Amino acid sequence: MRNRPKEKLKQSPLVLVLAQVRFSPLLAMSDYIPRIQDQLRLAGYPVNASGQVQQLALGPGGLAASQRPHWEFLSKDRRVSVIVNEGFVVVQTSAYDCFEPFLESVTKVLDVLGSVVHGLLVQRVGLRYVDLIRPLANESWEAYVQPGLRGFSSPNFQENSPLHLHQVVTRTASGTMIVRLLQNRDTAILPPDLANQSLIFPHLAPPVLGELLTLVDIDHFTECEPVDCTSGLISGMAWPLKNASYDVFCDSLVTEHALKVWQG
Repeated sequence: MRNRPKEKLKQSPLVLVLAQVRFSPLLAMSDYIPRIQDQLRLAGYPVNASGQVQQLALGPGGLAASQRPHWEFLSKDRRVSVIVNEGFVVVQTSAYDCFEPFLESVTKVLDVLGSVVHGLLVQRVGLRYVDLIRPLANESWEAYVQPGLRGFSSPNFQENSPLHLHQVVTRTASGTMIVRLLQNRDTAILPPDLANQSLIFPHLAPPVLGELLTLVDIDHFTECEPVDCTSGLISGMAWPLKNASYDVFCDSLVTEHALKVWQG
């Protein structure tokens, strides 16, 4: 591990940060949504982006489509959103600055949820960080990631045609970590499962079709026996997840050159 303080990157490649808290599913959640929405509105999430989403399920007769409610509430600038489900709540942002205020936002949302829905039992807490690597002019993406993520080449490959996909699933001292590197030339700034976003990303220069985009996606979570949801519990579980994710990103995924560029 490199010996360095945990520095804030002035030109951070972070695109999206989200926290998810899973709890024992509450089938009557729809009954509580009006009160949850009203309190979230007063807490800084006045934009209602709720609606119906389609989900596919594989059954004996093949794929079956159904509609389910999607409850989502955003900040006025549409840079932070809260997604509520029968079994989890997500707080996500495209305006991440540092961990303390982000964690405070998460705990405030949980306080709102807990004040309306009593007795929620937490089963899992997770953090996810998505970074977008766009090299400087005349540089290769390979200069930004460690050799183990650069894959292999072949004279049979056409120039500038390979797209890399790399995944590691591992245990950590805090739980389970899934690390992915994935590339595309289709202007996708987020992994496919996060692509349908209500958030906006005004700080990003829009990618152009054909531009090679390299995403580094770290999903780190811990599971536990059902336990009462408290701010102290969430904070105690979240900090180790955050610290390990930071260390893996800086020490094992990206290069010193990348960190120097992002430090500005």
